[in-house]
Amino acid sequence: MLDRGWTIFRIRGIPVKLHITLVLFLPYVAFVTSSQFKAIADAVGVPRSDLHLPPLVWGTILAVGLFVSILLHELAHCLVAVSNGVRVRSITLMMLGGVSRMERDVRPEREAWMAFAGPLSSFGIAVACWLASLLPLLAEVRVAFLALALANAVLGAFNLLPAFPMDGGRVLRGLLSTRLGIRRATSVAATIGKGMAVLFGLFGLLSFNVLLVLIAVFVYMGAAGEQGRSQWRQVLEGLPVAEVMTDRLGEAHADERAGEVARRLFRQNLAGALVVDNGHAHVHEHDALDPEHVLGVVTAWDLARPELHRVPDATVGKAMRTDVPRVHTRDDAAATLDALVSGEAEAVLVLDEGEHVVGLVTPADLQRALALLGAAGGRGR
Repeated sequence: MLDRGWTIFRIRGIPVKLHITLVLFLPYVAFVTSSQFKAIADAVGVPRSDLHLPPLVWGTILAVGLFVSILLHELAHCLVAVSNGVRVRSITLMMLGGVSRMERDVRPEREAWMAFAGPLSSFGIAVACWLASLLPLLAEVRVAFLALALANAVLGAFNLLPAFPMDGGRVLRGLLSTRLGIRRATSVAATIGKGMAVLFGLFGLLSFNVLLVLIAVFVYMGAAGEQGRSQWRQVLEGLPVAEVMTDRLGEAHADERAGEVARRLFRQNLAGALVVDNGHAHVHEHDALDPEHVLGVVTAWDLARPELHRVPDATVGKAMRTDVPRVHTRDDAAATLDALVSGEAEAVLVLDEGEHVVGLVTPADLQRALALLGAAGGRGR
């Protein structure tokens, strides 16, 4: 949940997403900074007569500066990941940090270094801004650099707290994993995160600090999410994708009406449809499709999107997803977990050894497997 957001741009093909927490937080930063800008100037001995731009303008500039700082913080994680041969699937910018979703898990010691790179970059930006504030610049520009230095120092320190979902929690997990194993280390870091969230929340309520209460909710949700993901992985680990997928798939063409395809899926009790090119002949339902002929995938939820209902002649091409991840029947089912739970994909295509499409994994398939395996006490019982 904490790594969902709106894609605002891409960096070298990596989607950069904006989370709702940052959308709400930046205007707050702009308001607080603008209201305190003159006080900051007084604290560093800058006369108010030397301030020319309105405080609201500086508040907005500093909010944008914090946004860039958070982006650089996450890019530091990605740079270390790429240097270790790990592909980055997405970056989600959030309040006081972000989430960089990797293509695969990395060794604990590497994860610790990757996590530490973010706060280290924030401290580096803080030092650079502090040095810039010492240059012979306009007084108000020096005040702005000083405020940005303080903001980045707080950002780095906050993210070093040894609890999920902050970077410090990942550093702690990486250090503990060598002794406790990845699951117990995750549980310890997540439990500490929940405990800190409770303390933040209580202090925020007692001090009537709404921001601290929101931070507490943010931390608790992140810790609980990471703990839940670890438990789900344990349930699915070793289970081949073939045992989770559904093969109840139909076919559709991009120029077909979405409503007609939806009715066909309902009548035939199908989970979704593969959108194939118009030149591809229809195949028997038990045959496999060459993925080169598959243009995309539509599920029931794709066809049910409200915006399609407003356009009577909306086609499947408007509803289909083209960036669907692909796995193989023998792959570990846990490999589909991150893509589906994080919301990066609504379905995962399953290929056989001959690279033909044989099935689909949707969030519903994953939830069903988790529920039944959980009720059965695991795979081996």
